[in-house]
Amino acid sequence: MLILYILAALLAVCLAVFAVTFILLKLNMRPGPAPELAQLSVAEHTRWAPYAQEVSRLILELRALPWEDVYTNSFDGLCLHARQLRGKGEDNVILVHGYRSSGENDFAGIAQYYIARGFGVLLIDQRAHGQSEGREISFGTREREDLRRWVECARANLGGRLWLHGVSMGAATVLMAAGEGFGRARVEGIVADSSFTSPRDVLAYQMTKQYHLPQFPFVPIGTLAGMLIAGRDFACGSVVRAVESAKEPILFVCGAEDRSIPPGSTEKLRAARGGRDPMLQVPGAKHALGWLRSPEAYAEALDGFIK
Repeated sequence: MLILYILAALLAVCLAVFAVTFILLKLNMRPGPAPELAQLSVAEHTRWAPYAQEVSRLILELRALPWEDVYTNSFDGLCLHARQLRGKGEDNVILVHGYRSSGENDFAGIAQYYIARGFGVLLIDQRAHGQSEGREISFGTREREDLRRWVECARANLGGRLWLHGVSMGAATVLMAAGEGFGRARVEGIVADSSFTSPRDVLAYQMTKQYHLPQFPFVPIGTLAGMLIAGRDFACGSVVRAVESAKEPILFVCGAEDRSIPPGSTEKLRAARGGRDPMLQVPGAKHALGWLRSPEAYAEALDGFIK
């Protein structure tokens, strides 16, 4: 009888841990509005605060350009939205933003870099962000398939040479898509800024950093919860394996003071490529803020990579 009581108690504890983990994960996968950084008063209360005045100015500058709205459908029937700006040359770039952010927030300044060099720009809204449909964020596992649709869309609408540039979850999205290839569409190169190594790794890191929970048993149970919410790829999706398979050259970018993803993530991704790809580590830069911290060094790295 005692054994039955013990087993029942263990089962109750496991169910309680699962419920807590499931709720926390569900909350983190729920869409949230991107901060309105064009308003200086908002920008000053976000992680962009040290650059609030500059990033607000850059966003307003982007909004004044003649963007076109474009749409495509996801593999699971969602309507996805992007803004398109035609360039003056043969090169085009798809800009892929991060978690609960937006294209104009994450690429304020970077978009201007490409535009000044004659690039056409496709500034996408990831699923469950902006004007794109979707009820859940899946940390790149479903978003990678959406990106493949955007690659096809850019080929049809813009032509020319195509580049990809992702920031944070957007970088993981781009790299996971590259691991499966882009079919007949050719991609010249990829810029991956502040990518994590897998959805599971970033879950484990945030469990301890944000919620102060032990990795065991919360990470294994959280992985199971993630699979129930987002499918098998939440546990099996690996950015490391993806970059091993990717055929395109990659420029890796990270901030030396990034505390939002597991330390050494970018180094692990580059090591998986045999260290053959260039890497820019921006001194003093926090997560996904490399351009705002050091635009000259970032632009120099992009110039060298593209040439």
